[in-house]
Amino acid sequence: MIIRDAQIKILERATIDSFVAELCEHCREYAPELLDSLNDEQLEAAVRDGISAAEKYGFDKRGPVRFYVDMMIAFGSGFDTDPQYPWVAEILANPDGMTQMELSEALHNKATEVFAIVFGPDSAHSNEALEKMLGKVKEGISFKREGFRQEMLALFKEIHPMKYDLVGEEALKTLINSAIARGDERYGFKAPRSMALMTMMMFALGHKFDQDPFHAWVAHSLKDDTGENPDKTAEKLEKRVLIWFDAVLKKAKEAK
Repeated sequence: MIIRDAQIKILERATIDSFVAELCEHCREYAPELLDSLNDEQLEAAVRDGISAAEKYGFDKRGPVRFYVDMMIAFGSGFDTDPQYPWVAEILANPDGMTQMELSEALHNKATEVFAIVFGPDSAHSNEALEKMLGKVKEGISFKREGFRQEMLALFKEIHPMKYDLVGEEALKTLINSAIARGDERYGFKAPRSMALMTMMMFALGHKFDQDPFHAWVAHSLKDDTGENPDKTAEKLEKRVLIWFDAVLKKAKEAK
């Protein structure tokens, strides 16, 4: 029997589709609270983005690809270039010419160390930090242009001291500068509170939170089709953020 090119492509597509379905199911089990806001179509699109992102680093086997997608969910879809996690880029640069299995294992070993500090057992550390951050926002914390960067650093240290020490002040300064630049250049934000929202979201969900397919609701919230004041768009996002994080914490507590 002769198998033609068209048939081979169909078989390859069927294999990929099967793997995508398997990964989607895995993601729902891996992070049910975080991904509850995604419908099946959105999750499939996010998983396919993850497979493509993993391929850039030579990951095409099931195990390494699945782990790469897990990293996207845990540390943000842009974890490979996030200033909070410079060790990722160092490992993925692969100066020793490791195989993808070895590379994935090296990434896993370091990620396990960091995960224990940033998230903790049953995400206790990250959930506590999230509760502190939500409490500050609900209390009506205000931000000023003068001394904004130092104010944000102090806030990070207060809400998640372990992550602050792990990431380091210089990396967090880079993150804050990136948040200010993106808020201004991409979204037209001017108010200190809008910039603070950008900064806190980067700290919590990764430096590409606004483009993260696993948090599609963020990009949707940032779309402004009304032509209104950009800082009003930030206010709408803040309200959505509070609702979303409250729901995440509630589901995490119910799961215990």
